[in-house]
Amino acid sequence: MHNSILVEMPEIKTINSPTINLIDESFDSKKSNAYHLSILVSEKHFSFCVLDTDTNKYLALQARPIPPEGREFLPFGEMKEGLLGCHLFKSVTCAVAHNKFTIVPSSLFDEENKKSLLEFNHRVDGEEKIHSDALLNLDAKNIFTIQRSLESEIRMHFINVHFIHNSTSFIEGLLIQNKNAKGKKVFADFHSSYFEIVILENGKLVFSNAFKYKVPEDIAYYILFVYEQLNLNPEEVELVLSGEIEKTAKEHSLLYNYIRHVKFASLPEGFKYSYKFHEVQSHKFFSLFAQYLCVS
Repeated sequence: MHNSILVEMPEIKTINSPTINLIDESFDSKKSNAYHLSILVSEKHFSFCVLDTDTNKYLALQARPIPPEGREFLPFGEMKEGLLGCHLFKSVTCAVAHNKFTIVPSSLFDEENKKSLLEFNHRVDGEEKIHSDALLNLDAKNIFTIQRSLESEIRMHFINVHFIHNSTSFIEGLLIQNKNAKGKKVFADFHSSYFEIVILENGKLVFSNAFKYKVPEDIAYYILFVYEQLNLNPEEVELVLSGEIEKTAKEHSLLYNYIRHVKFASLPEGFKYSYKFHEVQSHKFFSLFAQYLCVS
């Protein structure tokens, strides 16, 4: 069983990223019945992208900070009336990013016990609804929560939405991109106050966890702790970073003091991308672009 571990720490204060609004000239809202919409709602950021499933090309990417008022003010209505139009998409996924998730083998999962499995690691309050999704390349289930108000708001605009956890698209993307890889590799996907860490060996998942952090030194501590506990040589085993981390951030430069091979994730393979996406740091949207891999 792969469980997320909650390390209680105060929330880190970060500067919200600027709004990103990139649209390929070939985007046509009237063709939305051939498009897949991927949405990601994290602690402080909201983003989405649109994939043309006929050409397998990503055509649109938008990202913006979540306003101080909270997630109930997310601009779903604006999305439909503006860029996305009011047409139905072929498929819609919405991932939530927080550290209340637990991954279990499919053989241990059923609908009756998912609440107790999740509560083994996390406290669930009355405003949260328990969901689960499937890791298609792992024969496992990911159990997680969604705020009831957020779920209701999204369903009001996208009736065919399929909810997943960010860690599911993160892991699925890694498994597919590294299916023929040899040896061990460590991956860390960052959010405003926590990060997910995954270890693959010969393309197979051997470790999945989540840690909350407050300062850059916490990140280095937990990553080095994982290296030590799994007997990974920091001189040899590569670390790949993705998510809400800048290439110039202290979190990144500090890791170089301890781990020889540190790099940033590239976009998920197997898709084409609009040339306009060259304007953004691709590692920030790895799990968002990997969401379509979770569509069965």
